[in-house]
Amino acid sequence: MRKILDTKLLAQTFEFNPTPHLMLDHAKSMARMYSMMENCISVLSDLRARKSYIFNGAVAELLGLSADETEITSIWEDELLNKVHPEDLQKKYKLEFDFFQLLTTIEVDHRTDYQVITKLRIRKKDGKYTFVQHRLIYVASSADGSVWLALCLYNIIYDHPEFEIPQGVIINSRTGKVIDDYEDRFGTLLSLREKEILQLIKHGHRSKEIADKLSLSINTVNRHRQNIFRKLKVNNAMEACRVAENTGL
Repeated sequence: MRKILDTKLLAQTFEFNPTPHLMLDHAKSMARMYSMMENCISVLSDLRARKSYIFNGAVAELLGLSADETEITSIWEDELLNKVHPEDLQKKYKLEFDFFQLLTTIEVDHRTDYQVITKLRIRKKDGKYTFVQHRLIYVASSADGSVWLALCLYNIIYDHPEFEIPQGVIINSRTGKVIDDYEDRFGTLLSLREKEILQLIKHGHRSKEIADKLSLSINTVNRHRQNIFRKLKVNNAMEACRVAENTGL
């Protein structure tokens, strides 16, 4: 799933406004302030430059990370992600893929109203797992609408029975609306017929073979193929099969 995210995020065109560095500087200041105010780990990723700026708040010591500000040549904060429980990491990637798909349907000016919240198990420096709340917000887009700057926040979860966070949701922070639970989100994306055709595509059947097998016209099969690609926001059958497998379709 991370490879699919890489493909989608980094293949954007990133046409820029005249002063993108000013937006980046502002975003860095915002990320640094989050780390100080919330004692969290704040990661600002520049998707166009394929860099990330990491601001480690006080919680970093609990996880065995340095308190230094760091610039890395990757959009993934792997030193931290390698501490996340493997099951939770895959859940995180699936939800972020879903989030990116959603944002492509939302007007640029409203994208910052949406964020992902995920509950993660992260290994502390003593080797034991603790729960952390992860938030992802896309804080800036380029002139052509490409998602450009991503802000990730990692906060320790308060040890209190009444303090709970969801396993993984997308929310609108302006309205308080929860989009829905991540496990069910993809289940109804494709129709039964589209899933059936995608299964046959996966097993190597061409449109003519699928049409004969399902007693459909080849035009109907091709129309279903295009609908599948459009709904999954992919360009070919190989990408469609990868997305379907990684999202549980």
